[in-house]
Amino acid sequence: MPLSNAERQRRYRQRLKARASGALVVEQVQMAVERAIHALWAYHERPSPSGIAWSEIDGCHSLEAYRSELERSPANLLQTCRAFLPDFSGLTVAEAAAVAEVIALADVLRLATPLKVDFEALATVG
Repeated sequence: MPLSNAERQRRYRQRLKARASGALVVEQVQMAVERAIHALWAYHERPSPSGIAWSEIDGCHSLEAYRSELERSPANLLQTCRAFLPDFSGLTVAEAAAVAEVIALADVLRLATPLKVDFEALATVG
């Protein structure tokens, strides 16, 4: 059964309150990490600069295997994301944004100055 307009508005206000209170922070971070993993996988599926498939280089032939490789060590995801600094070459603007978001989150968690990325400049390069 479709929701009434009043019910949609009520749910929307609940989500806004939860977001403002910080109740959704963990969920938002999980979604950011998931976007970054998918961005990294999209890059991984493209040929390497030498023309060899990345899967032939690292042995990851599926998203699950790639995710497992990233999960093997707590630093793997962040190291992989940071490997694209300073210019995020090889990534689309959307992929670069997802990767930069994880780097910025990691910087905030270790009380470092968060990474600042000029995505407008990246859009002209990519």
